[in-house]
Amino acid sequence: MLDSDASSTSLQLTAANVFLKYGMTREALQCVHLGTTMEHLAVALQIYLRIDRIDLARQQLELLRQADEDAVLTQLGGVYVSIASGRSTVHDAIHHLNSLSEQYGQSPVLLNIAAVAHMTAGNMDRADGALNEARTEHGCDDDADTLVNTVVCYQHMGKELKDIEPFLLKLKSVHPNHAFVQGLVRVEGAFEREAQ
Repeated sequence: MLDSDASSTSLQLTAANVFLKYGMTREALQCVHLGTTMEHLAVALQIYLRIDRIDLARQQLELLRQADEDAVLTQLGGVYVSIASGRSTVHDAIHHLNSLSEQYGQSPVLLNIAAVAHMTAGNMDRADGALNEARTEHGCDDDADTLVNTVVCYQHMGKELKDIEPFLLKLKSVHPNHAFVQGLVRVEGAFEREAQ
């Protein structure tokens, strides 16, 4: 697909991200699976997690560790793999996220990842705290990831629909093309059809 410019790392990574944006996972993987840069390895790791191939994601993580164990990409890759592996390893992810936050400061991305890690560990209150910090201190009240994670967290906390609905409405109005919203619209449509 990118044969004439296969040596262009930036082109390969950009193409992979565009393909991922449009749900073309196979094509995205073709762009990066033979890459040797840390960025190629990190994107391949994320793709493998997206298609539930944790075994291949772990292989990519090992390659990242061989390249540079202390790099942020390697640490984030380890966090993603730990979260995807489930409750047994999620505490490692939380520890690494705390280290990254201490070293680089909090960011909306780190707070959202921390919220997912805490939800995976079953600690909804800490997840809610991280999401609240992302919304209030980092201005992420319209951010798609923060909104989706808040909806999921509130559902796991057993909050009422009146507490969840404002986040759902904002998500639907600000991010109508988000995969979560599109899936929700499909499910709501199917439910309404069956209810008639």
